[in-house]
Amino acid sequence: MQARFGTIASGSSGNCVYAGLGGSHFLIDAGISGKKIAAGLERFGVAKPDGIFVTHEHGDHIRGLGIAARRYHVPIYATPLTWRYFLRHKTLGPLPEHLMCQVEPNVPINIGNVTITPFEISHDAAQPVGYTLELPATGEKIAVATDLGEATPDIIRHIKGAQIIYIESNHDVEMLRNGKYHPQLKARVLSRRGHLSNAAAGVLLVEVCEGLAESHLPHVFLAHLSEENNRPMLAFDTVQRVLDGNAVRVKSLAVAERDYPGELVFIGR
Repeated sequence: MQARFGTIASGSSGNCVYAGLGGSHFLIDAGISGKKIAAGLERFGVAKPDGIFVTHEHGDHIRGLGIAARRYHVPIYATPLTWRYFLRHKTLGPLPEHLMCQVEPNVPINIGNVTITPFEISHDAAQPVGYTLELPATGEKIAVATDLGEATPDIIRHIKGAQIIYIESNHDVEMLRNGKYHPQLKARVLSRRGHLSNAAAGVLLVEVCEGLAESHLPHVFLAHLSEENNRPMLAFDTVQRVLDGNAVRVKSLAVAERDYPGELVFIGR
């Protein structure tokens, strides 16, 4: 079965994506309603996920997490400090202990024949991570990295080699600086523990994709766009200009839809 990937929701109002590899089905984040999660899975022909991987504890990534875990009776995977936050604040509601699974940054875990690796990211959360999901036997690899204050060498190392890259392109810097946000919030977004701009997302992709052969070029989704400080076409055009300016190509470049599921993208044979 081909590996496949689809976005269910992406943006500052809620985030949830689907990845299917080797016959297993996963959600990364569940920051939308249970009803929207169910509709997205139905659209992709998935009866239930095999697990939900959490990047961090902010509401736009976990709003429907407890509901989805109880509805499908599937485990939640999160870092130890993220779990500490959930338990301290009673964020998710009642859950059986066996559905509460910990993952450690940079320590791969195997579910079926899929290897999932959490990797450290820079964001103002308890212990935030991105994820790669990979079929080692055949080489299919998907990378999910949003809520990045900066693109560190370690993040770039983890993303390299992915045929599907879901990467934050949160804001246009000038829109943010000239916009309505309070100065403290602007400073937070622009900080090294904030969010990645359109231009910075382009530079990250240059680092990841430069020198790749045609057969290894990735499908790229620009994700987690700010509703206030960005526009889909602006994000697309800015990233494309950075790629063109560095003579770097990708297989496809798309902006993830904010409020409804996108089309599935398939990789492998």
